[in-house]
Amino acid sequence: MVAIPLGRSDWRRGVAKEPELRFVNRYYETNPADQTSQAALLSRPGLRRFMYVGNGPIRGIYSQPGSFNDASFVVSDDVWWRVDRNGTATALQTGLNPGTSAVSMAGTGNIGDTPEYMFLADGRNLWVYVENGYAKGTVSGSPANNDVIRINATYYKFTSGSVNAGAPAGTNADPWLVALGASDPFSWANFAAALGASGTAGTDYSTALTINTDIVVIAASSTLVSVQSVLIGALGNGIVTTETGASIAWTAGTLTGGGTPTVTTVETPDDVGVISLGYIASYVVVIPSQGEGVNGRFFWIQPGETTIDPLNFATAERAPDPIFSVVVFGDQFWLPGSNTTEVWYFTGNADSPVLRMQGVAFDRGTWAGTAIQVKESMITVDSDGGVFQIAGGIERISNPSVEERIREAIAYQAKVSGDV
Repeated sequence: MVAIPLGRSDWRRGVAKEPELRFVNRYYETNPADQTSQAALLSRPGLRRFMYVGNGPIRGIYSQPGSFNDASFVVSDDVWWRVDRNGTATALQTGLNPGTSAVSMAGTGNIGDTPEYMFLADGRNLWVYVENGYAKGTVSGSPANNDVIRINATYYKFTSGSVNAGAPAGTNADPWLVALGASDPFSWANFAAALGASGTAGTDYSTALTINTDIVVIAASSTLVSVQSVLIGALGNGIVTTETGASIAWTAGTLTGGGTPTVTTVETPDDVGVISLGYIASYVVVIPSQGEGVNGRFFWIQPGETTIDPLNFATAERAPDPIFSVVVFGDQFWLPGSNTTEVWYFTGNADSPVLRMQGVAFDRGTWAGTAIQVKESMITVDSDGGVFQIAGGIERISNPSVEERIREAIAYQAKVSGDV
């Protein structure tokens, strides 16, 4: 019998001018029953479309078993969708960062009375979706001297004088004093800082001021401050929000919208963009857009929270290269960068919450966006087009044909992005 040689994979080697082999809808496995070639070529099962979502292109699909009744979350073009198991698609947010680049999502579970959250990073903004939404409100306008703002039982008064005049105590009779800035942006920045007690006491607001425990600031700009209740769902709708200034106003006399599904943006330190997210041990690891002064840095969101404390950050230590993503493995998270890959973990120690795994680092970088988890290993593509499997050690799993085509794709991407 004549033996017919069969290709076991696609093969195209242009530099060697070798004939191209196409491997269509098949996969190879060893067949010990065939004592000659010991090869079996099996047909690959075809895929069947579940449903259409949005106008495309699809930029990300994510599901966290145990959260949101196992619904899937999809970004199609610039729209974020929730797709329930019965096929019902609900648009959650429009106007995402446009383009065809992939997005990143991370979902959390319930922690006691704290609801589940779904986070989305589109390269520019960090968004959070909650099914039983928090009540929210916005105060805006142009603050003036002696204008008073009330949030529940706490009062704040803008002043052009000393922020410690009298006996400020946050009451109606003796409000906390907030420095009226030289312009509206400074005034609103001082007010936002006062709500979280995050500014300079004695300068931005009264020295004795304490953090407002009824709300958290979710947005602040040159013209407004937005807050949301710390109470879950409709419970926050009763928080009073009033003002006495003629040129400032709240959206309503109380916070509103609690108990309904909502999507809001999460403020990031220095307003950096976010490119990748990972969920581990109830923490959400946040990778900001990398650049000078930020290379290697990552933040984390505390369990059950939806805001980033600017002090909750660490920096990759092995080399000053940028991080491209975060990949979670069990109780560790890996940070593939342009030249190195590091492994970190959460310690459970409040004084030192994250640490790098000593002796576990790889002097091999990645092509941005290619690092993925497959079972107990990470598969990634380096800048030379090589495909590697990292699991305890590093193993090259690509061949010259695959690497040649990957290098062509890398060169094409660099050309269209203007890098060459």
